[in-house]
Amino acid sequence: MRIAVKTVRKWRRIMDNLGSGILALALATIVWIVAVNEENPIIEDVFKEPIPIQVVNKADNLYLYGDTTDQVRVRIRAPQTSWNSLTAAKFEAKLDLAGLPPGRYDLPIQVTCADRTVRIIEVNPSTRLVRLELIVHRWVPVEVNVLGNPALGYRRRAHTITPDRVQVSGPESMVNQVERAVADLYLRGDEKDTLEREVHLSARDTNGDAVGWVQLDPPTATVRVPIEQEHGFKEVAVRAVITGQVSSGYWVSNVSVEPATVTIVGSPTALKNIPGYVETTEIDISGAEEDISQQVPLALPNGVSVLGEQAVLVKINVTAIQGGLTVQRGLVIQGLAEGYQARSSPDTVDVILSGPLPKLETLRHGDVMVILNLYGLEEGTHKVTPKVLVPEGIVVESVLPPTIEVLIARGPLPTFTPTPEVTPTPTPTPTPTLPTPTPIPTPTPLPTPDCPYPLARLTAPRVGAVVQGQVELYGTAAIEKFDYYKIEFRNDEATEWAFVARYDQPVTDGLLAVWDTSELPAGRYWVQLVVVDTIGNYVEPCAVPVQVVH
Repeated sequence: MRIAVKTVRKWRRIMDNLGSGILALALATIVWIVAVNEENPIIEDVFKEPIPIQVVNKADNLYLYGDTTDQVRVRIRAPQTSWNSLTAAKFEAKLDLAGLPPGRYDLPIQVTCADRTVRIIEVNPSTRLVRLELIVHRWVPVEVNVLGNPALGYRRRAHTITPDRVQVSGPESMVNQVERAVADLYLRGDEKDTLEREVHLSARDTNGDAVGWVQLDPPTATVRVPIEQEHGFKEVAVRAVITGQVSSGYWVSNVSVEPATVTIVGSPTALKNIPGYVETTEIDISGAEEDISQQVPLALPNGVSVLGEQAVLVKINVTAIQGGLTVQRGLVIQGLAEGYQARSSPDTVDVILSGPLPKLETLRHGDVMVILNLYGLEEGTHKVTPKVLVPEGIVVESVLPPTIEVLIARGPLPTFTPTPEVTPTPTPTPTPTLPTPTPIPTPTPLPTPDCPYPLARLTAPRVGAVVQGQVELYGTAAIEKFDYYKIEFRNDEATEWAFVARYDQPVTDGLLAVWDTSELPAGRYWVQLVVVDTIGNYVEPCAVPVQVVH
């Protein structure tokens, strides 16, 4: 009896302890679930990306018709960490056609996810309406539909087509509607020779309407349309008749006629007497110095007329004969620093030119200038390459010599005076003294701009300099409280200045800007430097007159 009581008590303690353990385990599980949900909560929402639908297990001999739905959206439930890494690639939406015969079906769309923590709640749309139809094949004839006509005076003969029948494939209901395959051939109205083209085929029903959902094999056919000239018509070339002579120094380099051939109409006898060409009326080119473009009528015999336009366009290219010329020019010194003198050796050069002979024959002395730019050169002896300015159309072939030796000195240049020779004689007769050689004249350098502010001045080009093309402007723009400087220009007759460029960095005795004069008419211009401080004030601008040539 005592043993039984002890056993009961023992089991009661075990059960009490077990219950406490189970309760503790349950509480721990609840705490863990709450903690996990707080850190990684379960979220239910619609996935942001659509899922494409894949059709699987379709029999090869069936054609699938369906609605336009090719993707679905899904509502899912998943932990936050899964949401963060989800992409559309992890989902798979399938439309399974396994074992289905021809007919209409409303099939469910099956969506799965590669992430096992994701639960699919809803698929929208959940089904897709499809129709399966048997694919069949049959042969149909090929027909040609020729649209338009060949050129005037020509006609087309019976056409041929290869192949003359093709196989049509597709859903049975659509293939049964196809009666023929049609090749549409369009003529542009300028065809004069037999035409052969590869043309795409179109499936047509009994009413001539296009039938879709089918394929043609082959999809194209080759159509050949013979085109020949009608009786009473003849195609001939056009020959331009030119009289007179162009100006001396020019020649006719080319003659073209548009159109080069025309179709004439007339009686068989009249056409038989016409050779393979017809002539235009006379075109007088006497004294011409430029190209001629002129509408000219045709000179046709009686009983013959031309189809279409009654005149042709004749273009005559008149080109100047190319020639050569050698001229001698003195040097124009530019860019010499203030207070310096320069002497060049030699002081003249030979310039070999080429270009149109009429331009070379009328070339004036001032049209060719040889510039010696000494900007930035210090005292001493230098080798300088001269720059030649010539009119447009003239080419400088070479300059002899190609480089010039220049002596630059501060102050007067030294001159060489030979020592007089004295002939000793026993008598006191004075010996005549040889005359002092006249020194080679030194080219007078152009004056520098007279600008009152050293920190806002142009130093090149010089006053009255001859410039061409891209002109480099040198000087200083570095006033106190500097903000920016700008370059402007105007011609001699204008009152307003034209803007060239603006710069925000100061410059001291360096390149300020490049002024493009290539599009300006030749003539006298002023170019000026304006330097502005931080409060908008500016000192007196520095302006320089120059001569622009081309």
